[in-house]
Amino acid sequence: MKKSLLFLAALAVSSVLCAQDNQRLGREDVLAAFKEYNPSALEKAASNPAYNDLLNKVASAYSAPRTEERLNEMIALVMNFDNSVLLQAAREEYFEGRTLQLTSGANIGALDERVYNKILEVVKSVFANTLEVKNIQIDRYKEQIKAIKKDEAVSKDAKKEAVAQLNQQIKNIKREIKALKKNSKQKIQDTALVYFADIRSDFDKQQAVQLQKAQTQEAAASQAAVHDVKANNKKPVAK
Repeated sequence: MKKSLLFLAALAVSSVLCAQDNQRLGREDVLAAFKEYNPSALEKAASNPAYNDLLNKVASAYSAPRTEERLNEMIALVMNFDNSVLLQAAREEYFEGRTLQLTSGANIGALDERVYNKILEVVKSVFANTLEVKNIQIDRYKEQIKAIKKDEAVSKDAKKEAVAQLNQQIKNIKREIKALKKNSKQKIQDTALVYFADIRSDFDKQQAVQLQKAQTQEAAASQAAVHDVKANNKKPVAK
């Protein structure tokens, strides 16, 4: 294999590997990402035990191949940690509100509108974070280009080939950013609507399951009652 190809292969690996004996992203990587990309979450965790427990559970459970794609996904996960919490809170608010409406007949007001607007704000934040992760990728590639140009151990041709490859990656990401920004307002609204529709669907499914369970229990109770009546009628009459 040519030296330039060997160098390109090494570059691709070194950009995503922190150490030869660590082939997967895990807890320490997640916590390091929080420190770099979402330090406010760590500050909140220091004073909020429940929040700290959730953050540590996410960090401990995370495991993925140490690749460029997974690294970006991990950064996005860390940056959107609070957004995930807010989405879950919106879901719980909707479930609790609908349950209260069904059980008490209380008027909760504009529950749908209130929950949808909360989801919309979260989706806006997720979209902004997505763009930021793309720019982080670009910055990482630019740093690699600088390192390549300074590396005197690499031939001029190998440098040229590697830089061209990285520049192409940057162009590709910039195209992705442009595509994301196109009609972004409508995309954000559509995404929020889809997520909210999923929440409503999940609630309706839950209610259907609970109704079926209640009907099954009622039927079983009725059969037991009938059985008891028949059993009592079969008892011998005292003389």
